[in-house]
Amino acid sequence: MVEIKEVNKVRYYVVRIGDVDHYYTPDLGWAAGVRQSKVEARMIPPQPWFAWPLEVGRQWVHRGTYEDPAGKRAHNDTFAGLAAETVEVPAGKFHALQVVRESDRGDSDRYWYAPEVRWYVRWIGRRGDVQFEERLREYHGAARLIPKPASPTPQPRAE
Repeated sequence: MVEIKEVNKVRYYVVRIGDVDHYYTPDLGWAAGVRQSKVEARMIPPQPWFAWPLEVGRQWVHRGTYEDPAGKRAHNDTFAGLAAETVEVPAGKFHALQVVRESDRGDSDRYWYAPEVRWYVRWIGRRGDVQFEERLREYHGAARLIPKPASPTPQPRAE
């Protein structure tokens, strides 16, 4: 995450991927892609990649409008939590929930959300005939603000 930013009294998490800043709502709905302070694409309302509580069997839908320089088009997407599994990526092994998105346009996404990372660690997408994949290369968890409880001191056993 790059920063937390407020735009028109709405709070967003800003994540930089390459040279594009992606704006997400606090519940991780994708709202926009911005390059050099110019909105390149946006979704109204923001697209909810995840629905909480995120769990196997949960399904949700999103109906919205995607806007980019080519114009506006309706987006009708269905999401589902498919399976809990361990996924291995260059950054390591993570317990994750596999989430799938299918659209009425034939696009799809399959991503693995890892609670430890609080984001996806692997993503396979398809846009028409083009497939792409992202894998988390590196991960360093934040330092704990609340120390772990001390392990109990073994007590001598009475005989």
